[in-house]
Amino acid sequence: VTEDELQGASNAADALFGIVMEETLTCDETPDGDNAEPPVVNKDLHRKLVCNIQGGHGTTTNVSHIYEGIQLGLEGKIEKNSQLLGRNAMWTRRQRLARLPQILVVQFGRFYWKETPDSQDHAGVKCKIMKKVAFSSTLDVYDFCSDSVKKILKQSRDKALAEEEELIQKKLDGEVENSEDAKMEDVDKEDDELKAALAMSVETPAVGPGLPSNFQGQYELFAAVTHKGRNADGGHYMGWAKSSSSSDKSDKIADTDEVNEDWFVFNDDEVSPCKTEDILKLQGGGDYDMSYLNFYRAKK
Repeated sequence: VTEDELQGASNAADALFGIVMEETLTCDETPDGDNAEPPVVNKDLHRKLVCNIQGGHGTTTNVSHIYEGIQLGLEGKIEKNSQLLGRNAMWTRRQRLARLPQILVVQFGRFYWKETPDSQDHAGVKCKIMKKVAFSSTLDVYDFCSDSVKKILKQSRDKALAEEEELIQKKLDGEVENSEDAKMEDVDKEDDELKAALAMSVETPAVGPGLPSNFQGQYELFAAVTHKGRNADGGHYMGWAKSSSSSDKSDKIADTDEVNEDWFVFNDDEVSPCKTEDILKLQGGGDYDMSYLNFYRAKK
């Protein structure tokens, strides 16, 4: 892998999975205005997002969707020293994605350590959170991004929206043909546009290694790892992967916009076909398999 292909990442793993996280700490106990404690801003490299489904940080948020859990995991409270006050104080922690990966891993925080002060050994126990947390086949990370990344994504979104509105208007005006010749002309036009986009990509900033300059911040689910069982020290793990040859004629799942594409489930040495609707049932809430790791790839 060349340095040009890494595009600023130190290795191939970070180029694929690396997330540069921008963390801003703001002191809650110092006054506002000129006498306020300056915020502390740091950047760190992560390789996954955590979906916080337990809550915490003094919040009573009831997490029922992956979006809510990720948002909760990016914010919180910590105690650290305040130079202005000369003592420890409470700070608000706010994290935002400052560089996006090609493959986004989301871990559901289903396992945790529970203290048992009333037990004989006070050792505590490992627990599993069984609650239902829904997710879809597409994850939009725009709201989780830093202002600088949002600015770039918004340019791509605005351009795509303008092109879609232009196409709709042409259809309404009867300017779009449905013949094979028109389709071939569209293909040739797309090739020319692709070449132009590649030429402009040097000037247009990308939001992460390997991501196109017109990336809009949307990821598609293509794999998952599930856990079945109530014991954090036991149970059964299985892998689920989207077929690389899904049919273009896939039907939509009833009452949704989700396309019911082909998947496979890997249960030890047994491989079985399944569909998108089976994947979206891996939400938890019972003794059935529930998602522990979701793998998303950038939509291009």
